[in-house]
Amino acid sequence: MSRPTRETAVVKANGEVDLATAPRLWEMLDQRLHGSGTRLILNLSEVEFFGVPGVRVLERAQLLAEDTGTQLFVFPGECRSARRLLDLCDGLRVL
Repeated sequence: MSRPTRETAVVKANGEVDLATAPRLWEMLDQRLHGSGTRLILNLSEVEFFGVPGVRVLERAQLLAEDTGTQLFVFPGECRSARRLLDLCDGLRVL
């Protein structure tokens, strides 16, 4: 996690986001969404595979972001599986 500005936090995932790793991603996002700042960027540029469990995490994170007044943005980078799944998700801000 990095914090380029006082109001912005960036969580960078890498490897695979699947059934085994999605709970850890949720923990990271949940922690940041309950922290300070009004903007959270999830950087998926180093993710090789992004599965449906990752989408479920993003849906939960978006609901929590709305509750906490945080803007959540997702940067899929070149990860094709993330781009495909995010194209199907309404309501997520994709950079």
